[in-house]
Amino acid sequence: MDAVDELRIFLDFAVPLCAADIAHKLKEWGHSREQAKNWLRGEAERAGGSLGENGDVVQFSDGRPRSGRAQRRVVRTASELARGVAAAALLAQLEGKRGVEAFGAFHGLAVVASEADDPPVEDGGGRTDEVVVHHTA
Repeated sequence: MDAVDELRIFLDFAVPLCAADIAHKLKEWGHSREQAKNWLRGEAERAGGSLGENGDVVQFSDGRPRSGRAQRRVVRTASELARGVAAAALLAQLEGKRGVEAFGAFHGLAVVASEADDPPVEDGGGRTDEVVVHHTA
């Protein structure tokens, strides 16, 4: 298995966990829909910056165990990426979309066969506690 496959497996587990944490925090903070969108956009952008600066350590690993600063850099970058994908998926849902695709996997609301042909429904409310992210292959 190469580093990208390992990253996909990591994201399959980490993104839904990060999304649940983020959704809980947004609900706890009482953000309006617009405040939540702005905050999520910022989180996704920070993750993109982190991936741009440090993505090589995640993608081009030689398989040797890391320790110290090198290990922290890999862990921090992977964690920020998972959090950014989760934020992007939640933001997409708040904008009426089902989610996002990252590294070949979809992160967002699963499509139920009966809903596949129906457009997403906007509730028009200011609530941010009804967004959920699931991974579907």
